[in-house]
Amino acid sequence: MMLKFQLTKDEFAALTDEQKAMYGEAGDGYQMKIEGLPDVTGLKTKVEELLNEKKTEKEKRELAEAEAQRLALEQARKKGDVETLENSWKQKLADNESQFNGKIETLQKSLHNLLVENVAQKLATELAGDAAPVMLPHIKSRLLVEEQDGKHITRIVDGEGKPSAASIDDLKKEFTNNKAFATVVIGSRANGTGGNGGKQPVGDGGKKWSDYSEAERIRLLDENPEEFKRLAATQ
Repeated sequence: MMLKFQLTKDEFAALTDEQKAMYGEAGDGYQMKIEGLPDVTGLKTKVEELLNEKKTEKEKRELAEAEAQRLALEQARKKGDVETLENSWKQKLADNESQFNGKIETLQKSLHNLLVENVAQKLATELAGDAAPVMLPHIKSRLLVEEQDGKHITRIVDGEGKPSAASIDDLKKEFTNNKAFATVVIGSRANGTGGNGGKQPVGDGGKKWSDYSEAERIRLLDENPEEFKRLAATQ
């Protein structure tokens, strides 16, 4: 039988007298007697106790702050210090309100990205393809987020920013039929509309994207698509 360093009481009872002489009591069991070996009886139990008692610095700080606040409020009640109590509750309400407002702001940004930015980008790409950046600000100005029957939807607004009953398809038709965007909208360009009317061509190499007006960008797309793409990529 191979002897173990530590034995339970039952294991110890099963040994012969000669084997038992090699062990001494250690805690709830028995431990082999080895000269010079330090007594580690109960070390594991002690470590577990320390781990259970130990808390992180953050937990300790939070507990200390909560206890200090509790004691301060208790003292204020005893002294009838209404001002201290009032300030404490005001601070707590302010903290809760700040957290709530932060969550609301994050939610609103997410909804705006989903129901305005994404919708506008999709429609601009459908209408103008590579010229989508030209159309994008005009489309976004016609969209907003609205709550309806507990759900958030994309609402189309008219030219004055007032909510309308128009759909995304209606808005798409409106931009398609708008002569101001004839040189940008894919269908209009394919039909050969929106010529330059005898105007001087745009697109001299010395100008940057920011130097062009919106009208010039539209003309540039129609007259020199490659230059338009090159400049648009540098913005």
